[in-house]
Amino acid sequence: MRSINPNLLDLPPHLHHLIYDNQMFTQLFPQDISGLTIGGIDGGYASRLFIGFDIFAFRAIAVFSTYTPEGIQKTTYYPTRTPPLEIAISDVGLSSMDFENMGSIRRAITELQIASQVLEQSTKKLDILLLDGSPVVRKPLTKNQKILNYYQTYLSILSRLIFLARKQGIKLAWIVKDSRLNLFTKFLGQILPFIAEEMPDILSLDYRRIIKRSRDMDLFYYLLEPNVRSMAYYRQFYISKQFGQEFALYAYYLKTAPFDIPLRIELFQSIHRDQTDLIKEINFISEAILPVSQYNKNYGIPAPIVEADARAKIKETEVDALFQLIRIRHPTPDLWFYRRKRAPWKF
Repeated sequence: MRSINPNLLDLPPHLHHLIYDNQMFTQLFPQDISGLTIGGIDGGYASRLFIGFDIFAFRAIAVFSTYTPEGIQKTTYYPTRTPPLEIAISDVGLSSMDFENMGSIRRAITELQIASQVLEQSTKKLDILLLDGSPVVRKPLTKNQKILNYYQTYLSILSRLIFLARKQGIKLAWIVKDSRLNLFTKFLGQILPFIAEEMPDILSLDYRRIIKRSRDMDLFYYLLEPNVRSMAYYRQFYISKQFGQEFALYAYYLKTAPFDIPLRIELFQSIHRDQTDLIKEINFISEAILPVSQYNKNYGIPAPIVEADARAKIKETEVDALFQLIRIRHPTPDLWFYRRKRAPWKF
């Protein structure tokens, strides 16, 4: 916090409605997670371009750890400890942009499907479910109807996942490891004139230029101390026609390790819930994340996410072996690699 923690209560209404804290920073304390079950979900993705086909491979896994005062009591996996690859083939010529859109949306769908299946099928007690990445998937700028349909599928599964989590009382949050946003820096530039009296040293700096050149991650690496989170910020509004829900996405930063950059954490809340409930949920999730993210002072990622990432990752050797097998079984020019991939010599 660097001894600076301005009060935000007196901001003008057009700025105050975007934040959900009275102060810029909140001191947290790692909670005793004995008896809690915390899950992490991540997915892997690989692709290959052939002359006549585009082939995609996906994999996602959920890792659940139940904790005791001594540490982890047990760890379970869904669907299995080593989930199989899911293969998708596109025989429609995709542009480079559509190829990237197809892969990223299908990967996001695979991860959400695993999360939804966990909540639909599992009888295990689950307290917190963490997903890797951000739930925000921008609508693709494409005329490819298949990709647009996948985008709608993603939104539908996302809505169902939020509905199931709320129904079962499970805390749901997304963990963004490497944020490139500048939402908070822009907001800070807007509010600094109103809180300057509490931060007199800042006026001696060319803070506008600093803010303009900075991203959130740069800013909070220096402003946040370990076990401290930033204010929660309103990011986006959603309407779910499928479940009749109106909810908003909130984001904040949490520093879990002294020598690592902060995490960006995002979660959904009904717009009808009280602000106090939102803050309580943010603090509960954050204080549960802290003890499972502090095994290494240089790497503050929650352990369930770390293991899910390791198990979902698709290795290059695995991908090459799979696609070579496909080519052997279907030895046609359609399944040849492009020339840049099959030159008889290497430089």
